[in-house]
Parts: sequence; C-alpha cells; structure tokens
Amino acid sequence: MTDPQHAMRDALQGAHSATCGQAGSLSPQLLSQVRAHFYYVDRCPVDGRRIHLNAAGEPLALKAAVQVGAELASLPAPLEADAPGYSAQAAVATHGWEDLETLLGASHGRLWRAPSVDECWARVLGLALEAIPPQSQVVSTALASSDETTAIALHARRRALSTNTVSVNPLTGRLETLDYALCVTPETRVATLVHTCPVTGMRQDVAAIARTIREVAPSCFILVLGAHHAAHGPLDVAQWEVDAYVVGSEALFCRPRQGFAWLSRRLCLAMRDAPPSGLMPPRRDEASAALASITEWVAYLDWLGGHFSTAIPRRPRLVAASEAIQAHERALLQRLLHGVDDGLPTASATITTPPLSRCGLQGHPRVRVIGAPHARWRDGTVAFDVSGIEAWEVVQWLAATGISAQLLRSPEAERVLAPFGYKTATRLSLSHYNSEEEVVACLQALEPLLERPAKGKG
Repeated sequence: MTDPQHAMRDALQGAHSATCGQAGSLSPQLLSQVRAHFYYVDRCPVDGRRIHLNAAGEPLALKAAVQVGAELASLPAPLEADAPGYSAQAAVATHGWEDLETLLGASHGRLWRAPSVDECWARVLGLALEAIPPQSQVVSTALASSDETTAIALHARRRALSTNTVSVNPLTGRLETLDYALCVTPETRVATLVHTCPVTGMRQDVAAIARTIREVAPSCFILVLGAHHAAHGPLDVAQWEVDAYVVGSEALFCRPRQGFAWLSRRLCLAMRDAPPSGLMPPRRDEASAALASITEWVAYLDWLGGHFSTAIPRRPRLVAASEAIQAHERALLQRLLHGVDDGLPTASATITTPPLSRCGLQGHPRVRVIGAPHARWRDGTVAFDVSGIEAWEVVQWLAATGISAQLLRSPEAERVLAPFGYKTATRLSLSHYNSEEEVVACLQALEPLLERPAKGKG
C-alpha cells in the first residue's frame, strides 16, 4: 500500500515539475502565460520587435494594472462624500492598502505614501534624522544617492551628528555584514541600506545586516530602500527587524508612479503625533489608481503562486510566487553569466575563446562582470565592461540587433562603478517574463562585436 505522505509528496513534486523547468526556471507553458500579462514583452510599439533586457531601467507594465487605472480615470469624479462613486473609490483605496500590507509582510507598523519613491525615501530619512538625539552617529553606504548623502551632511552639521560610510566590497560588489559591524557603534541611531544596487544588481542580506546592527546599537533606526528588489523576491519587513522599507509602484510593473513606505511602531512613535512633512497616511479618497494597480499586482502574484502552492491563506501564495520569480531569474542569469552547455565538446585544445553563447559573459576574456561572478546574490541584473570597446558602443550594437540594454554613465552610476575602476558600463537587467531563448539571443548578438579588435581602451 502506498504511504499517504509519500503520495502527497509525489503529487506536489509532479505539480512543481509541471510549472518549473531546468534549474528552477518557469516551464515554457507557464512562461507563455506570464508574458501574456505584460505589455510589449517582445516588441516595441515604435521600433518593432525587440528583446527587452532593461527591466531595471524601464520595467514593463502589467496589463491589469494599467487597465484598472484607465477604468478609474474614466469615471466621473464624485463631488460629495455620500455619493456612491465616492464610496466605491474609497473601497478601492482601502483594498489597495490592505494588499500592500500583505505583500510586504507588514504585521505591525503603518504604511505611508509620497508622489515618488525618491521623495518617499527622503521624507523617511528626514523623519529618522530628526527623531534621534544630537551627537548621535549615522551610518550610510557607498550606494547612497547624492541626495541622501547631502541630506545626512546637512543634518550632521546642524545637529552635531557624526557619520560613517559602509564601503562596497570590490570583490563581491555587495555591502557586507562584517563591514557594517566595523562601522556601527553603540551611538549609531540611524543606519541606511539599499536592498539591491540598481547599477550592479547585487542584493544585500538585509536580515543579517539588521541583526548585526541590533547587537551593537539596539535602538538604531534601520532604513531600507527596497525599490530595486521588491519585484525580484519575497518581502517580509516585519521579520527583518528593520524600521522602514520604501518601494515604488513602477518597480512593481504598476502605473501611475507612487512611492510607498512601511514604518515600524518604533519609528511611528518618533513622529510624536505629527506626520512627517511630505508623507501622506492611508486615506480612502486618495491615490485610488495607484493603489488599485497594487491590488492587481498582488492578484497577479496570487495567480502565479497558485501554480506552486495550494495554501489557503493568500500570503504563502505570494511568497511562493516571489520565490518562483527569483528562481527563474537566477536560472536566466546563470545562462547569461556562464553560457549554455549545448553538450558539444570544444573542437580543439588550442581554441582559447569558445563562443559567447557557450562560455557566457563571465567566461569571455574581454568581458569583466562587475560584482560577484555568480547569480546567487543578484536580482536579475548584470553590469559589465568590455576591454577595448566603449559601453555606449555595446549598447548601440545591441539596440541595432533589437535588444534593449542600459548605458550606465550618470553621476550616480559613476560613483558606484568607481571602486571597480570604471566610469561607465553596460547593464543587462532581466525579469521573470524573459526567456532563456532571449538570453541566448543576446549572447549570440554580442559575439561578432567581441571579435572586433580593441581600440586601445582598457
């Protein structure tokens, strides 16, 4: 007789294999359904067919999120609070706040919003800096934006705060837990953290860093900018022991743009009953389109997670979907970094450079991948430099072959790239709607360019 537990395990494994392919990637059938949920996955309405590998710079839009916003925009604006339309839009907003809370794993604290993710982050940072006593220490990172650095410097001058900066490990491209331990002191009252670097795609271990900070400075406010991680893996802000987590709707494939912040009880108490300037609390009659789009994103994750989890509560299905997204993107990054093993042996031992589609970016002698050489701590993004070829040439070459990439040459990008010895780089950023075939096509498109002689650069 079959053991019921074994039968259940076999059934679950069978369901998982139907939705996952090799190395954790989504099955072709499920991936086809995923791609159908987004606008312009394989074509641009202006330039025609293309492969979209610029998710970090221009994430595609979830169809349902755009459509619900258009539907709300078409409704007549209710002028009276007792009008049926007012109650309907209030219900949409209320539902959106509840869905965002579920998505973030926020079992306590409060949610706030601002017109943009940058403004939201600035307001949260300002709130924390104002709440700490003079002569405290503030720890930021080398990944901080110039606006964040300027704000901390202004508060430090005005309130006699000391500052310290956690540097980026040039070997891994990450903010390491040990480096935080070396910078934090018992006087540290604010510490900032970028969950995922938008330039290199390297993800930080938020939970481990937060634990390390708490061991030395238990009363420190830990602020996390999660804008570039939120769509790439599970979110669990309450379990990470942080005090603020900021995301933007555009990174969740939603429209219109809006910044959202979760604040812990400790940070909310620091407000002293006075909401911070620029941060707006949940109100039923505001931002209904942005909140409705969040509801659609959560509904999409619920649908996707249903292929991997049969749990009745919605939260486990959202986590299952996020884990599947992370696994699929990691499988694509493995292909991009290390190529595709087609099972063919190298023709001769004298061949030193195999085709890029087989060796990947990491295996080509002219390519230097910025950050760790593996996909474990990457959120769908690879930044790289090609010896003897300018980054803008690489981006233009890819664009000519119908592949959208990103040229990194802004002052912000230059500051992040400086520890690695570069001023510019090419960035390829994937999402879970991309396929292995698109990654292979990108590698094949780059091969003729890398065969060109160097121009004396690098």
